[in-house]
Amino acid sequence: MTAVQQVGDDYVLPTGEKDAARLDVIHQVYGPVSVRGLEAAGMDAVRRAADIGCGTGTVSRWLAERIGAGANVDSIDISEDQLNVARAIQPAAGAAKITYSVASAYDPGLPEAAYDVVFVRLVLCHLKKPDEAVAAMAGLLKPGGRLVIVDMDMFSFLAMPPSEHYRRWLETARDHQRNIGVDYAVGLRLHELLSGAGLETTFLAADQPIYNAGPGKHLWETSWRNALPYVVKAGSVTPEEGAEMIAGMAVHDARPDVWIAVAKMFAAVGRKGG
Repeated sequence: MTAVQQVGDDYVLPTGEKDAARLDVIHQVYGPVSVRGLEAAGMDAVRRAADIGCGTGTVSRWLAERIGAGANVDSIDISEDQLNVARAIQPAAGAAKITYSVASAYDPGLPEAAYDVVFVRLVLCHLKKPDEAVAAMAGLLKPGGRLVIVDMDMFSFLAMPPSEHYRRWLETARDHQRNIGVDYAVGLRLHELLSGAGLETTFLAADQPIYNAGPGKHLWETSWRNALPYVVKAGSVTPEEGAEMIAGMAVHDARPDVWIAVAKMFAAVGRKGG
């Protein structure tokens, strides 16, 4: 298991090359709603952006290419493994400069009141105090700056026809979130969190792609397989129970008549006054 440098709350998935392929699928599935949120925030005059919990840099590179040469993207993650993957992939010619550093959403280590746009995706669901992280990110914004948050409601997931193995794993996920003190449905609270940080919600959208084939169909099966060692370590499931459920998910997903509605993802934009 790859060690994660702990500068924030625990991250319950592998990092670096061990999970890079899954993160690419995350962007294939949830990239469209992420871009929708960013474009709704307004990108044309952005000269400085931040990507919080940047992972392997997929959105950092999109931002750099979107805002162009002469601009800057400052990207942070709690895992040096993730950043090593990100640094090895160059953005397209003519892109903004990307600077990667280790830091947490609670303490980004970035200049206050300096950013036109701050982006964060699938980070709040891993945090015990997402309100404190959103407040820290709001502090990075210039007057008129926008915070774009993309996060999920895991429990909106659907297998059609239903799967007893998926149902049991979702119950396990509910137990696990209570055990570690996080909220896997934090996407339902994005407007509330933005308001609590003093930001005006200017955009809110949701997207729930549905797949009958391809990597998207297997995304959550893969995610839960990768998370299993961490869920076991927290005492939320035994290794045998977890392995049996995930094997059952794989059998279900292999059926050509099964459709998978992945967890619903929400995108929200909060604007700082001034």
